[in-house]
Amino acid sequence: MILISLLAIALLTVAVAGFTVLNARRKAAASGESDSDSQSFVGGVLAALFTVVLAFYIVFAWQNGDDIEKASQHETNALIDVYWQASIAPQPHAADIQTTISEYTDRVADHEWLAHDAGGADPEAERLLAELRTQVLALPVDSEALKTSREQSLQDIRQITENRQERVTIATDDQSFNIVLLVASVLGAVLMIVFPLLIGLSMRPANVAVMAVLTATLGFTVYMSFALLQPFSGPFGVDPDSFNAAQETFSTAAGSAS
Repeated sequence: MILISLLAIALLTVAVAGFTVLNARRKAAASGESDSDSQSFVGGVLAALFTVVLAFYIVFAWQNGDDIEKASQHETNALIDVYWQASIAPQPHAADIQTTISEYTDRVADHEWLAHDAGGADPEAERLLAELRTQVLALPVDSEALKTSREQSLQDIRQITENRQERVTIATDDQSFNIVLLVASVLGAVLMIVFPLLIGLSMRPANVAVMAVLTATLGFTVYMSFALLQPFSGPFGVDPDSFNAAQETFSTAAGSAS
């Protein structure tokens, strides 16, 4: 997919360079009758509007990925805390809770992340989280230590639920505002290329080179902008690294216990 996109950008660059040569020395440009001051002013306004819209889009789109990463880190920190809090609980409560936490972590990393990329959530992960909450609520409070551990675990589960919900909200959001900004950015990029061609350029090598570089740069920018719209995949997508790290922690702990 990346190679196809880069090939499309290269072909577009060649096409614009060729059009610049073929469209050179239009009557208005060749005769000196064109109003270069007005054209420069309009071109400057278009460039400024394109830059502003693109900047807003990048900020909002990038924020989604940053929010996912932070939420995932907070979620896994809480999962690890519940895992260790459960170690002081009597059996079989401790083993049940730690097993459910491991299954939930595996499910998010291996299945729910793919569901997020498709714009949804994994019902099984939600079921495992509900089961974990039930198991913690069923913990005995025979001692002050067990009571404190249970209360802390419930606070952690609340944090897990909130951060998971943030992930799900971002994944299922239609991103209508970001799409509007993206469409405006694409239109701005098109105008940035079309406007110089419409007003007419001479066939000087410098003009051809500038148009080729401009087209390649804007084409790559548009491609990257589309990639930013997918916060769970692509070159800017957030990977479930924190969940993978938690998986390793739980596996190491289970191996040590056995």
